[in-house]
Amino acid sequence: MNARHEDRRHEAMRPGEDPRGSRRPGSGYGQSTPVEPDEPDEVRAPDDFPGHEEFRRADEFHQADDLPGPDGPRHPEDVDALHPAATAAVPVGPHRRSGLVPRLLVGLLGAAVCTALAVLLAKGAVGTARGQRLDQLILSAAQNDDGPITQVIFPALNTVTVPVVLLLLALAAVFALVRRRPSLLLQILVIVAGANFTVQIVKSFVVDRTALAEDIDVTPNSFPSGHTALAISVALALILVCPARIRGLVAILGTAWVAAAGVGTIAGGWHRPSDVLGALLVTGAWTFLLLAVDAALALARTPRGPEGLAHPRDARAGRGAGPLLAVLGAVAVAAGMVALATVPTPIDLDDASHQARAYLATVLVIPGCVAVLTAAALGLRVPDLARPAGPRSR
Repeated sequence: MNARHEDRRHEAMRPGEDPRGSRRPGSGYGQSTPVEPDEPDEVRAPDDFPGHEEFRRADEFHQADDLPGPDGPRHPEDVDALHPAATAAVPVGPHRRSGLVPRLLVGLLGAAVCTALAVLLAKGAVGTARGQRLDQLILSAAQNDDGPITQVIFPALNTVTVPVVLLLLALAAVFALVRRRPSLLLQILVIVAGANFTVQIVKSFVVDRTALAEDIDVTPNSFPSGHTALAISVALALILVCPARIRGLVAILGTAWVAAAGVGTIAGGWHRPSDVLGALLVTGAWTFLLLAVDAALALARTPRGPEGLAHPRDARAGRGAGPLLAVLGAVAVAAGMVALATVPTPIDLDDASHQARAYLATVLVIPGCVAVLTAAALGLRVPDLARPAGPRSR
């Protein structure tokens, strides 16, 4: 009886129906087959467990590091173009956003220090007899020098011309537009225009040079140096806006160019050492001020979330060149100050040994100050921020 009952139950089934309750291929073979009730849990879709979206995005982000690019594995900063959601999966600590606050404060402090030093330098070098005599001693040494400094460094001054400056500014503008940073273009233009305009105002209307000691050349005021201000402002503009992969090289080349131009103005008898240092301080004040403003703007527009994550490659840009320039610059400035301290008092303007020591100190101090200023600009520069995560493109 049980066998006959089982046969009737099988006969009552529709074709293609499984006794366990699922459908098997029958006349409608080719249609989708439901999952078996006893299917293992290991083959569940990833959407079945909490947090699957975060795991998927993180996995895509790490896998994207190994995607082949034209020059090898693709860098994480290139990932957001392919996987916009990958950046959002990276955890962001508070240091990513709070790192802008030190840049803001140090930038304001640097601008104030450069301004104060420029005022003290003008009063000491132009407004005192000892300062004028020291400037005159170095200027006389440069005029009497016919060695490598005059023969090699002085020609660099001929590169600080209007065509060269316009070419470098055009290159900086191209970098800013290609990187889609028009605001950065405005900032570097403000640095160049502000520094050079300030130099001309100070030279023409603020500082007055009057001979306060004997044997001092009576000349029109030349504090600060316009050539040096033009060279350092254009170099810093190019360094701040150039692509990350070449920023270190541009910083080193720009530092060498500005240092040669600054020393070249002294070697050619165009400017006194205080004129060159004054131009560096004026340009430094403008640069630090604009970097502080940039940090404040970045702080205002950076949300407290993944959208504020800085690109790893851009965050490391110039990391090698910055410390190198800072160390070399500090050593050069210290050595120059030691050499300057060995100049006897009172200063004998006709003593060849006094002239040589003071001139050597100048050749060390000016490049050292340029290197320190460039390193500070690299350190205070606000890294580019990752673009906000958006919908994945199909």
